[in-house]
Parts: sequence; C-alpha cells; structure tokens
Amino acid sequence: MLNQEREIQIYLPEGYKTSKEKCPVIYVFDSQKYFLNAIAYQQNLRFQKETPGFIVVGIKTNNAERRKIYNSESTKFSNYLEKELIPFIDSKYRTLPTERVFFGWQRAAAFGIEILASKPNLFKGYFIASPTFLTAKRVANIENLLDRSSKLDNYLYFTLGDVEAWSLDNTNALAEILKKKANKKMNWKYELFTNENHYSTTIVTMNNGLKTFFKDYAPIRYYSLKNYTKDGGIEGLKQLFKSRGKRYQISTSIHENTKRYLFLLAVKENDFKIFTELDTAFPGFLTSFSRDNMLERFGQFYVKHKAYKKAIDYYKTGIQKFPSSKILKEKLKEIQGF
Repeated sequence: MLNQEREIQIYLPEGYKTSKEKCPVIYVFDSQKYFLNAIAYQQNLRFQKETPGFIVVGIKTNNAERRKIYNSESTKFSNYLEKELIPFIDSKYRTLPTERVFFGWQRAAAFGIEILASKPNLFKGYFIASPTFLTAKRVANIENLLDRSSKLDNYLYFTLGDVEAWSLDNTNALAEILKKKANKKMNWKYELFTNENHYSTTIVTMNNGLKTFFKDYAPIRYYSLKNYTKDGGIEGLKQLFKSRGKRYQISTSIHENTKRYLFLLAVKENDFKIFTELDTAFPGFLTSFSRDNMLERFGQFYVKHKAYKKAIDYYKTGIQKFPSSKILKEKLKEIQGF
C-alpha cells in the first residue's frame, strides 16, 4: 500500500514464549525516539503485577518522511496501519485487539487525533503528547464523531506544556469540545502542564497514559474498609475480578495480595466482623503466609476479640507449619493459660 520497505521494531514481554496469554499492544510512532519508553514502564512495574505484559510495536520514521505521512499522506498511512501493519501483527503474535494503544508525539500526536476521528475502533487507547499540527479541521472532525456517536469505547489522554504557545489554541479548543460533548460518551483527560515542555511531555504522557489505561490490572488495594464496603464487599470484589479477568483474558480469582491487604486493613481498623467474613470467604488463606510473624499478628487479633478457640486452632496449625517458631509456641502457651 505504501510501496516501500519499512523497519518495524517488536518487543515481546518477558515470558511471552512460555505463556499462552494474549497481550495488549502499544504502537509507538517515531519509535527511533520513544520505543524504550513503553518497555521501561512494564519492566519497572510488571514484576509486582502493576501492569500486564504488553507487546510494543515501534514505527520508525525520519524527519523528511514524517512531514508527509502524518500530514499530506495521512489517509494513505492510516490505511496502511488498518489494512497491513495491524493485521500482520495480530496474525503473527498473540494479541488482544480490544486492548490496542496508539502513542504519538508532535506531528504523530495530531495524526492520532485524525485516526480517532476517522477510525475510532482502530485503537482503544490514544496517548497524545504535544500535538503540533492539530488543525481546526482535525478538531472539528472529533466534534463530528461525537455528534454521530452515542458511546465510544476509547480512552483519550492528551497533554501539552503551557510553554507551547503555538499549539495552545487548537488543543484547548479540543478540550472544550470534549467537555461539552464527550463526558457521557468517552473516557478522556487533558493535562496542561506548567512544568513540562515540548519534549518532556512524552515521558509523562506515556507513563500516565499506561497507568490509567491499565488501572484495573493491578491487584486491588483498599485504603479503608469503607471503600471496600462501598464496592459491595466480597460479592463486589468477585465482580471486579471477574471483569478484570474478562478484559485481560486472565484468571478471575481474587488476587492473593488483595486478600492480604483486606485482612491487614480489618486488623488496623479493628473490625472483627469483616475479618470473620474474610476468613469464611477465603478459607486457608490465613495459614498460607511464609513467615510466622504474620500468623502471630492475626492470632493476636483472634485473642483480642476473645475468639480463643479460633486462636488456639490457628496457632496449632501455625506450629505445624513452623515447628521451630518460638513466638507461635509462646502465644499458644499464653492463650491456653486463659
């Protein structure tokens, strides 16, 4: 379609070859500059399951070429993406087409706005950094898209440094249209930074965009039982993880870290009722820890609320698991003396 050879960079997440999971894909335009940004994000956070592993597809350009493909030949280039590159990637790798992301800076960023207006389903997420050449026509096309759409399953995150005076008017105009017409139709966010410039917006746009786009992937951590209860307690938690599993095609089971956070929170807020509910919902979890001090902590919570039989049984199980634990033996001896 473009009648030219093009170098494409591919990064496969760690463990891809030994896994059967499908992966989100982020397409990085002008990847000679920004390919590593997306890789660094997941390498920093994936080991703690704060982000899924995702494939990174880099599209290299040079200065002379990018003036054409992002502007005068933008329709031809978007057709190449839709009909050649993306189908090739989806056929060769285990991808999640519903979790496809666009990242672009400057000319490529404005090109991304054009794609959103003309082919919104080509990408689910659009990360747009410092969109130079965001013309009034491209802004108007977004307004037309919103006028003819009842609901859009997209996330648009676009940014600008307030020193970028040449781009302020059209970028702010896009934000105003979204405020008026998109709040109930599409998930979006605009950030005008006072401490970023035309070049540094790329870093925060990539990081903030990925963090928000994948916000439901990390194990849920509540900071108050009030929020846990507001979400529907155990049944609400099951539904959240069911939705998470469906989106990423992974296990729907409640994550072990989420369970641990909740038990610790129940102890912190001294809520024995919820602690007991959690104990019933997650049988065996309180004896699954790899350190005896965790069992000592939860055993003392049973004692605090005079659930002595529970505490005795719990400490006996702990001693079977940690036969050399002095602290568990001491606590069991104390409670047996009550």
